[in-house]
Amino acid sequence: MSQLSYALTLFLSHVIQSLPFLLLGIIVSSGLLAFVDEHQLVAKFPRNRILGAIVGSSLGMILPVGQYGNVAVTRRLLLQGVSLPVAISFLIASPTINPFVIAMSWTILGDHPRLLFLRILGAWIIGITIGLIFSAYPNKPPKQREDLSNIAFYSSLLHSGTVLQACEIPQPLHRAGNLIYEYQSSAILLKGWPRRLSLFADNLMREFLELGSILVLGTAIATIIQVFLPQGQLLQWAQTPVTQVLVMSLFACVLSLGSLWTPYFITPLMSTFLYGSNLAFLLLSSVVDLKSIALLLITLRPKVAIYLLILTTQLILLLCLALNFYFT
Repeated sequence: MSQLSYALTLFLSHVIQSLPFLLLGIIVSSGLLAFVDEHQLVAKFPRNRILGAIVGSSLGMILPVGQYGNVAVTRRLLLQGVSLPVAISFLIASPTINPFVIAMSWTILGDHPRLLFLRILGAWIIGITIGLIFSAYPNKPPKQREDLSNIAFYSSLLHSGTVLQACEIPQPLHRAGNLIYEYQSSAILLKGWPRRLSLFADNLMREFLELGSILVLGTAIATIIQVFLPQGQLLQWAQTPVTQVLVMSLFACVLSLGSLWTPYFITPLMSTFLYGSNLAFLLLSSVVDLKSIALLLITLRPKVAIYLLILTTQLILLLCLALNFYFT
């Protein structure tokens, strides 16, 4: 009974920590849909791939939606025609490159400025790198619909249909009654504030029901694994630079603490683990935890999500292993 009580408390704490950031991201996503002209939005971002990736990796300072809200905002950016380097680099870097996480990290890791600097710089550079890699991905539809706006297109990275209303045949995401109304936005903007507010509220409710249910499911899975994970034995096994990175990477994925709260976990281990091992936990927990993976798999196409997770994990592990072997 005590273990069940612990699991329930852990589950509720994860939900309370995660849902506000998801809701914030959905509010921003709905606002971009209902109140922002997609033509003006796309025109504000650079067309150059490198500049786009740099801007996207830094965009979290302006849109601090956190680790789980960034998925909803990234989907909206892609649906409104924002280039891949901007959207993907934002998806990867924004959980770390935002004022809330930086302030919290400084409060907790202020005695370890090098680790704090490496966390921010590493997330920023990895976001740019992944954005540039995905910039070569073909993201155009086979044909353009005449009834759509000039820049609106079907993003081949995203699922067609939703969890709430599945679609057997892939098709553009603008169908009436579906979750996404991206191709209606330009018309709605011309019809006054009542229609905009109605669209905002409708999309907010639908997106929160869809992504919120997936986040709760991912939280339940993470809680079950955490309860049965032999954390003490794994920490004892982490004796070499390689095993330390592997163990901390596993903890980052399974514990699912979120980018804001990971410094609390890492503080007691600072004197035990090498810098690269601690950095692996800080960076991976911002992107590759079970709750984020669940949201990515339901938002992006499975192959795209898997590529994204593998590439991000590889870059982080290479960086952290290099720190353990050559710079510690």
